[in-house]
Amino acid sequence: MFPEPDLPARTDLTITGLTVVTMDPHLGDLVDATVTVESGVITAVTTGPSGDPDAVDGSGLIALPGFVDTHWHLWNSLLRGTVGDAPGRDYFSVKRGLGPHHDIEDFYWAARFALAEAVTAGITTVHNWDHNVRSPEDADVNVQAQLDAGIRGRFSYGPRDSTPSGEQMDLADLRAFLDRWPAGCTDGLLDFGVALRGPYRTPADVYRPEWTTARALGMPITMHCDRCLREAGCRSCGLTRLADEGLLGPDVQIVHAVHASPDDITALAETGTRVSLSPITELRTMGFPLVSELMAAGVPVSLSTDTLAMPTAPDVLTTLRAVEAVETARCGAGEVTPRRLLEMATIAGARDLGLDGVTGSITPGKRADLLLLDGSAANLLPTGDLAEALVRQGRATDIVTVMVDGRVLLENGRLVQASAQAAIDEADARRDALVARARAAGAWE
Repeated sequence: MFPEPDLPARTDLTITGLTVVTMDPHLGDLVDATVTVESGVITAVTTGPSGDPDAVDGSGLIALPGFVDTHWHLWNSLLRGTVGDAPGRDYFSVKRGLGPHHDIEDFYWAARFALAEAVTAGITTVHNWDHNVRSPEDADVNVQAQLDAGIRGRFSYGPRDSTPSGEQMDLADLRAFLDRWPAGCTDGLLDFGVALRGPYRTPADVYRPEWTTARALGMPITMHCDRCLREAGCRSCGLTRLADEGLLGPDVQIVHAVHASPDDITALAETGTRVSLSPITELRTMGFPLVSELMAAGVPVSLSTDTLAMPTAPDVLTTLRAVEAVETARCGAGEVTPRRLLEMATIAGARDLGLDGVTGSITPGKRADLLLLDGSAANLLPTGDLAEALVRQGRATDIVTVMVDGRVLLENGRLVQASAQAAIDEADARRDALVARARAAGAWE
């Protein structure tokens, strides 16, 4: 059913001769630098010779902190290739049609498939936003998949897909879930949150107990605000209502907020509420992400993939390049600089998930979540400002090594885990079996 554990051991190493984009405001960008990793921790970031005879020569390589993805529906990754432009093949129709026919293995392997692609894209932290928890086992295999993949992040427990608006999510199992996964059992890789529907999708007797329970359990809350009031013809996400009800705050992440009004944005800024943007899916299905407006207001903004089911891919640098181009066209040069965009994909994402003391920058004392890119790649040369080069010319294929928590998961551009490669190799067959089950049940044509 599931693979034998094959997570590699942590590697202690010293790498010299690196160009390092630390994303640490005190360290900045470093040339001819040495990074030392011991027992999964970055123990030193220095310049000049290391004096370690066993040091690895990193000349020609650029080191970055691992990218942080703050909203990703891992469970529906096997739907890639079924979503398209034909009638009845839009994302929401496909999700509603095939979502109920996922079995336990589908949930596990869908997550492993997405996480394998995440590694090849340099994403070392993923917020697994699960809005199709149909049973306790569904939630548990999602957690196990992320632990087996060795990817840092958060699992947010949500209701099953298409739950009626008047029906609460399974709050009893939410509590039991925390008992099944007590503090310390994830080796520091994962914490847990709650994915809620909120006031515009559920009545007060549903959303208030859900919000209250999440806060009583100390679980951070995440909520979509995508097309909330667009159908009514007004440009607003209605976030001022959430503020008035005391539902916003630093423990809340709002996803998309594409139709946020100036008052909505003010409410987000004043309450310290975070926003996760998914630029590619937003541009395809919702409208322009309000990157400039949110940044200018001081709203904490992070980056996400959203889903593999839509025509998209988690190529972070390409996504950032698209964001800069769109924002320049919309608003002119201003808030959205290459450096700010790299922050959005690294330290700001870590801050969104409460992990900025753990990851998001190459800082001594933080966990060793690192990328090494080929600085001699033609698309990165000639190199001027490093942030500008990476955002404006970089791509996922430049990444040669990925380390998470001191474990090398991508080496010389190849996945280290056999189970990760199996998740990719078997994705077509698993998707086809899922579609066949739905057809047999009369839910798919």
